[in-house]
Amino acid sequence: MGKWTYTPVSTDPALEKGATLRHEGLEVGLHYSSSIFEDFLDAVCRIQREFNRRSQEAAPRKAPAGERSGQTSRV
Repeated sequence: MGKWTYTPVSTDPALEKGATLRHEGLEVGLHYSSSIFEDFLDAVCRIQREFNRRSQEAAPRKAPAGERSGQTSRV
């Protein structure tokens, strides 16, 4: 699929350019769906941040020096 670049709607009213997706010289105008696409990108970013946060919380903790994970001490 390759790398796509999203360009949001310009804030400069003189440009009158809508949101676009670009890929290898192709440009797709998002005249009617730009706000929906921006909502989708925001949702994906939130999902990715939450996934990263949960992944870090679930990462195995490093055992203190002198202890090995998975072994029990015998008395």
